[in-house]
Amino acid sequence: MKKTLLLIAMAMCLIAVPSSSAKKKVSKNNTNAIWVWSKYMTEINLDEMVRKDIGHIVLHEKSFEVHGQDSTLAFIKAAKKRGITVHIWMQCCYRNGKWAYPMDDSLKCYKQDFYDETVARAVNYVKMGVQGIHLDYIRFGGTAHKHDYPENGASATGCITEFCRQIHDGVKAANPKVILSAAVMPEPESEHYYGQNPEQMGKYIDIFMPMIYRHSPGYRHNGEGWSQRVANWFAEKGAPAKVWAGTTTYTCTEHGGEEDVIPMKADDILKECRDFNDTKATGIVLFRYGLGEIPDLHNLRK
Repeated sequence: MKKTLLLIAMAMCLIAVPSSSAKKKVSKNNTNAIWVWSKYMTEINLDEMVRKDIGHIVLHEKSFEVHGQDSTLAFIKAAKKRGITVHIWMQCCYRNGKWAYPMDDSLKCYKQDFYDETVARAVNYVKMGVQGIHLDYIRFGGTAHKHDYPENGASATGCITEFCRQIHDGVKAANPKVILSAAVMPEPESEHYYGQNPEQMGKYIDIFMPMIYRHSPGYRHNGEGWSQRVANWFAEKGAPAKVWAGTTTYTCTEHGGEEDVIPMKADDILKECRDFNDTKATGIVLFRYGLGEIPDLHNLRK
């Protein structure tokens, strides 16, 4: 109990001290977001988020475990007072460091109990007052084509689409206004590997957040215009879902891997965010808090 009270007090100290010059709330039409790992929750100054025009925080669900339910809900409540929507970030098909799929390969059918557990978790967050549910790892890990069983009417793509449908129906029944978003891989026409079909998923997802990480080793050689083409492709194929383009707050060393990162300056991040101004993406998502300088997104379209 003492630990919980201490965490709540720490969280409130960080989030409840307003700046006299700060705008009190972000616009209700704000479409700027940032992904936040659970360990950073108590470090976030929500008034700074308002000053930087970030209206959505995608917070990893492990926050409930790391900081406790009371502290996490206090953070969500404090964010809401500032007009900031907190989306709980759920890892759907990747658990405890391993891929786990709602597909029973032995029976060649979908695992309803897998769906049920995830839907129940999401609905529970909504009943706590969470305004957004974010689906990450809502895909196969590059092996989707190995999980197709046409003789049984089961496929990897169908498996992922059905996952989206059941989560959608569950959370919308709990609160029709909840925002349901999904992180998707940035390769167009990639059902063969990931089982993600935006035309099908877009019937159930409100916002696609394609991870257009142009500095990552797998994408840094795609050339000029790649990120804009990806944003437009998802906007066209995924309608009526909206697209908020995911972009990194860091670069990678020339020959390094995903862990060899170089934090970016705010001006450089802002410049890359502006690359999406002439696309059909209607929002921006920064990956991630704690790495790189957060730019003032009031200047995004200037």
